[in-house]
Amino acid sequence: MNLKEQFTYRLLHVISRRLRRLPNSSRSRFSNKLGAFVYNRIPIRKNQAIQNIKIAFPNKNMAWVNNVLKGSYRLVSTNFMEFLALPKSYESLNFRVENQHIVDDAAQQGKGVLIITGHFGLWEILGSWLGKNGYPVWGIIQRQGNRGADLFVKELRESYGMKHLYRKSSIENMYALLKENKMLILASDQDAKKRGVFVNFFGQPSSTPKGSARFHIQSGAPMVFSLAHKEKDGTVVISFDKIELNGSASIETITQTYTTMLEDKIREYPDHYFWFHRKWKTRKKQ
Repeated sequence: MNLKEQFTYRLLHVISRRLRRLPNSSRSRFSNKLGAFVYNRIPIRKNQAIQNIKIAFPNKNMAWVNNVLKGSYRLVSTNFMEFLALPKSYESLNFRVENQHIVDDAAQQGKGVLIITGHFGLWEILGSWLGKNGYPVWGIIQRQGNRGADLFVKELRESYGMKHLYRKSSIENMYALLKENKMLILASDQDAKKRGVFVNFFGQPSSTPKGSARFHIQSGAPMVFSLAHKEKDGTVVISFDKIELNGSASIETITQTYTTMLEDKIREYPDHYFWFHRKWKTRKKQ
């Protein structure tokens, strides 16, 4: 690592240690203040997020849109702060788990498990819950440009039991993990450009990654849809749902099924979604 990357690595460790010392209530207040500061002072992709919310909810007024966006900033800040404060933050959270038997039943099939999720709610806490509870989970992640930040994130995730493969790793390695009955967690909701399959998301054609569907078709590994949302009283709800397929299991039908499940959850908790992606950037050819 060069000097800048070494500095980043050490700085993240300093911030992480300080956040761990804070009580949960103080960390929560700090997250809310950080979210408000970024909303008001650092408008990176703010207009993009507003546009996305308006596309998804065309009948809502601007006051509602701005309220959802403020909540999204708060949730992103909370996700980041709680992640940096792991494992202390995990120990201070109150969890409620819905349908845990679904992921357990999937694991008993012995084919590995595909845990499909999205950039919704406390996705880092979802990973920590799986790792802390002994599930053999592997995250498929994007390599960070700064090697210091990349190493810090990798070490922190491994501290609670999550292992990693980078997105450009060998596909054979991923299939090998499934054969060993490991779990791959895949966030499958970003724009996939020309490589994706177009499915309907809030009434708009959306280029979506094919990987999850391909893994299922070629390996037979069961798919489980999972998210983590936060209740008003602070309870973190970890939910597991079967991905039920009606009819043929094609890449398009599988991807549409879990995309619709994600959309339904966003409609229930619109401020939990990471609206800053260029979700509809890639246009479908007519």
